[in-house]
Parts: sequence; C-alpha cells; structure tokens
Amino acid sequence: MKDDLMQFLIDFAWNHNIGVEIGEFGPNFRARTLPEYNLVIVNTNWHNHNEVPFSFAHELGHIMNRDTGIRYYESETVKDKSEYQANLFGIGLLLQFCKRNGFAFDNSVKFCEVFGIPIELEYIVNLKLKEIM
Repeated sequence: MKDDLMQFLIDFAWNHNIGVEIGEFGPNFRARTLPEYNLVIVNTNWHNHNEVPFSFAHELGHIMNRDTGIRYYESETVKDKSEYQANLFGIGLLLQFCKRNGFAFDNSVKFCEVFGIPIELEYIVNLKLKEIM
C-alpha cells in the first residue's frame, strides 16, 4: 500500500505542477518545501519510515495553500495556522487515497497508526473523518 500511496502523492503533485525531489538524506532531514520553486523535497530515509507519506502530503499542503515559508518576522500564530492548514490538507489527501482505493476507517487513532500521523494530530483526523461520514 505504501508504494501505491507514494505514487498517488507523486501523481497529485505532477497534476498540480508541483515538482518533487525524492531522495535518501540523513535520518533527521525533514521533508520540506521550497515554495519559490514550487518544489517538495521528500526524505525516504527519515528515521520513522512510516511517517514519510504523511510528511509528503503535509508538504504538498504547504504548496497548495500557497504558504511562502515562515520568515523570522512572522508570528507564532501565523506559523501555527499554516502548519494546521498543511496538516488538514495532508490528512484530507490521505483520505482521498483511501476513498479511491476502497479503504474505510472509522477510528482516528487507527488511521494515524496506519498512515504514520503523529498521535497529537489525531484530533484533526477525527474532524476529517466526521466530515465524510
């Protein structure tokens, strides 16, 4: 399933004219966006391999939300809002993958476990699951 999910995310990126660089970087190199290049960089060597697809989806969210990157002069409120919106988008994208492939979830904790979403974001998964039920 992970390979299919990664291909789904790559296809989504290409369909939205978003460049993708996938590589093996150090285990602590986070996935990131370069908004000025409309590019997402994905580290397949991230220390928690299970989190790679969600990190990818989250970074796609930053591009789709037209985040310009957090600058030193922006407030924590702006940063928190953009991170929340990217998480919301990423989780929604994973749910699109599930719908397209016939995977159904009614438990937000299980969804987090399956897709490598940090448990502190379970409340967002719960919100998104309620939207589609």
